[in-house]
Amino acid sequence: MSGTTGSAVITTPADTQIVITRTFDAPRQLVWDAFTKPEHVRNWWGPRKYDNHITEIDLRPGGSWRFGQRGPDGMEVVFGGTYREIDPPRRAVYTERWLNMPAELGGGADGSPEAVITVTFDEHDGRTTVTTVCEYGSREVRDAVLASGMESGMQESYDRIDEILATLG
Repeated sequence: MSGTTGSAVITTPADTQIVITRTFDAPRQLVWDAFTKPEHVRNWWGPRKYDNHITEIDLRPGGSWRFGQRGPDGMEVVFGGTYREIDPPRRAVYTERWLNMPAELGGGADGSPEAVITVTFDEHDGRTTVTTVCEYGSREVRDAVLASGMESGMQESYDRIDEILATLG
């Protein structure tokens, strides 16, 4: 497995988009499994200092997902959404929302504004490139996500996926 730290590349090709690209040293099916099976997701999603106490995945079009973390200070962060498209092990499209986003950070009754996430898994020579396109409703929302510390948490999460892939391979 690659064992690299923070090697995902983040770009903003449009005012409302964040694109994340990361190559994993594992076949596509294993990477898909790491991204979509609750028993794996609970072990990589988010920074290590948080406890993943909710990992619910109903992986089908119209199915929902919900991930919840609790920090060392007791603060809880819960994200969720609905799957729109599932094409294993090639592509997943789903909505995402910070369900309990505080009002002072811009959250409303339903949390943060909804984003549409498209994740593709492309394998070449036993390595899989994951490309995640995050589409937000406005540049302001996209910029708030970037300013939230999302990048450091995502980099750590992706490094943790390498650890899981090492056990699956």
